[in-house]
Amino acid sequence: KDALMREIHHRVKNNLQIISSLLSMQQRALTDPASKAAVGDTRQRISALALIYRTLYQSDDLRYADARIFLTELVGQLVASEAGRGIVVTSSVEADSLVVDPDKLAPLALWLVEAVTNAQKHAFAGCGGALQVRFQVRGDKSVLEVQDDGPGVSETFRAGVGRTLMGAFAKQLRGEVEMIAAPGGGTIARLVFATPEAVVPTDPSDLGT
Repeated sequence: KDALMREIHHRVKNNLQIISSLLSMQQRALTDPASKAAVGDTRQRISALALIYRTLYQSDDLRYADARIFLTELVGQLVASEAGRGIVVTSSVEADSLVVDPDKLAPLALWLVEAVTNAQKHAFAGCGGALQVRFQVRGDKSVLEVQDDGPGVSETFRAGVGRTLMGAFAKQLRGEVEMIAAPGGGTIARLVFATPEAVVPTDPSDLGT
């Protein structure tokens, strides 16, 4: 059974990576900036889902993953995509350990993609900046925050697809989204959601990652 599940995770990961590569090719062929950005956003979301299955595939327990390890790697992946375009973004991640299944990890990952993408587009505006990601487990509530050092939330984002998606992913987690001004400048995107019940011990060593 474990061998079958591992093979499924591997194939799903590979198929998602193929789709991401096809989108990357399409993005390079486009000339309209808005179209290129839309395809790039979709590719980021698919790459985040592929990372979930890669994380599960590499874990000793194929059913669960530690959110702390996963979120740290996802932030690195998102920042690296900006570096590939010559934009320098420094990042830091502070995260508690929380072992969850893919059903919870997927909306959490996709919410983070939208929050980071917003910072890349509106806060850094092609000039780079500093990004802080914090994930805290506070009893029956958990908090995921993305803080940038940009000029603040634009009205374009408030009414855009990214903000709508953040609300939809939060709803899947029985959570709520806040966009607030950060002390000293910048914006904090905050997701507060019901902490999923612990499904396995939260010692990352148990997951072999």
